[in-house]
Amino acid sequence: MQFLMGLDIGTTGTKAIVIDEEGRIISRGYREYKLYHRKPIYSELDPKEVWDGIKGAIKDALTGIDSRNVKAVGVSALGEAFMPVSKSGEPLYWSMTTFDARARKYVEEWGEKMPEKEMFQITGQPLSPDIPIYTLHKIMWIRDHEPDIYNKTWKFMCWEDFFFFKLCGRPVIDYTLATRTMMFDIVKKRWSEDILNTAKLEEDILPEVGPSALVVGEVNEKGARETGLAKGTLLVTGGHDQACGAFGAGITEEGPLMDATGTVECYGIVQDRLVLKDDMRLQGYAVHVYVDPEKYYMFGFTPTGGAALRWIRDNFAKDLLEIEARTGKGPYDILNEEAEKSEPGAKGLMFFPYLEGSGTPDWNRNILGIMAGLTLAHNRGDVVRALFEGLAYELRWNVESIRKFGIKVSEIRTIGGGAKSKLWLKIKASVTGLSIRVPEAKMDTVALGAALLAGIGSGIYADFLDAVRRTIRFEATIEPSKELLSKYEIFYKRYLASRKYLVKPFTEDQPSP
Repeated sequence: MQFLMGLDIGTTGTKAIVIDEEGRIISRGYREYKLYHRKPIYSELDPKEVWDGIKGAIKDALTGIDSRNVKAVGVSALGEAFMPVSKSGEPLYWSMTTFDARARKYVEEWGEKMPEKEMFQITGQPLSPDIPIYTLHKIMWIRDHEPDIYNKTWKFMCWEDFFFFKLCGRPVIDYTLATRTMMFDIVKKRWSEDILNTAKLEEDILPEVGPSALVVGEVNEKGARETGLAKGTLLVTGGHDQACGAFGAGITEEGPLMDATGTVECYGIVQDRLVLKDDMRLQGYAVHVYVDPEKYYMFGFTPTGGAALRWIRDNFAKDLLEIEARTGKGPYDILNEEAEKSEPGAKGLMFFPYLEGSGTPDWNRNILGIMAGLTLAHNRGDVVRALFEGLAYELRWNVESIRKFGIKVSEIRTIGGGAKSKLWLKIKASVTGLSIRVPEAKMDTVALGAALLAGIGSGIYADFLDAVRRTIRFEATIEPSKELLSKYEIFYKRYLASRKYLVKPFTEDQPSP
């Protein structure tokens, strides 16, 4: 039996899993690191801490395993985060993450250089002045504000290509992750000359690019010493974390929608043929090359999915920490039990989960979350149920918007922490009218997807379909409740109609009402 390793390099930690050829998880490793905010608009990782975390997670996952039996390693990485790297392999600066906002001016001015519609047709990514997400404009910021760093830089690398460079000396980024830089042409599948010329950047500062499941090289002697992997282990491109999560949920074609509920709730769908409509851009959807490079992948999001539930826990459920210490029952389990006692519709309470603004299909950073219809009759369980329902309404709204683009949505595959809540899944199924399937590896789907891509690249699996057929299993299917469908149809329409009353953040220069 040969093993495969999947690595999930995330914003606050790295997970490593080892699987057998049937997709069963043999072992896991996980290491956390800190997200830094040196200034209010900065969001950065310390590259040394992340690299130590990656090495530690790999070593933990290899505990009790002969590393020579691990044939290949696949890598998934958080999107957009990057760092300038010297030719000797040393990071020269902090790694800026998605929500680092220092390049906002560059995004605002970019539209004067290249129209937003044209950018979307090349990259599939919507420009976002309110959230300067992409790598492109942050590299421009370093060039202008840290010229000494810029002049010493050999390559600007994301975390996937940095990993390969450290282990075999060849920095290679896959198509899905390259898409997130806003410098990649998703039609031609290469770095965009037009964008680089407009930005006055040279292509040789970027890594080599290739499809997912590409063998980059083999772990060298130094890489083996640092990680515990055997020398000669194959290194294989994986992908952006959302794309790997979809593949790890068994999605290979248009139809199943990935619903990944973590801190942010992301919705992903495969496109069998490329669809790039300007309404997608206006609504905040991003389109990428998929891990199967013959297909494309679109995703939207709600900024506060699990984060909103954690906000309730941290601010209104501190008593549950004492119960957990005494009984071992976790706060989220108790909140779920309380929400289950609340009736559908939460006694008329509606929770608009815009604690960080709204996402797709009405991308607006400048609206606030609201609990509408609150009375003395409501309790904490009603609030939690209203949150579950509000997020389910956002999911349905996204499903309906995606269908308007001519893309088929046939079922939902749910992954992440939200997949643990049977009540939440029941609500989502009954709000959307769609079956929800829960993969066995619901908490490890991103790393699993990366491991399967390693298996394809190393020849253990014949292709994408073979990998999925041999490894993906589901633990549950939740069907919509006939009783709840009609009720939630009314509540959903009421929810959308009430959005017009949402308000913008208060600022001191606003006139008094």
